[in-house]
Amino acid sequence: MAILKNDKDVDLVKITVKIFGPKYFGLDTYDVITMVLEVRDGATVAEVMDTLDRIYPGLKNKLLRNGVIIPMHDIWINGRPIDFLQGLDTVLKEGDVVQIIPPFGG
Repeated sequence: MAILKNDKDVDLVKITVKIFGPKYFGLDTYDVITMVLEVRDGATVAEVMDTLDRIYPGLKNKLLRNGVIIPMHDIWINGRPIDFLQGLDTVLKEGDVVQIIPPFGG
């Protein structure tokens, strides 16, 4: 579990999560959702996705299929696609910004 509270044996770090196009993901707003989460030091993107799916049920299924990002969707860490990092196994650190991006066109 990525969100931990009052656990004195675990070091926590703060990360920021931004969900762009939340209406696309079935959430009840058009505005970008920004939240700060405390996660255990060493938490991965996959763990944060599990946490976000508990907060926003169904979000994970609109972004991932069989543990892989659906084509045209993206997850970035500090402005870099996780495909160029360690994918869902990317370890997060203090101050990281996780951006969840729906497909878009223009």
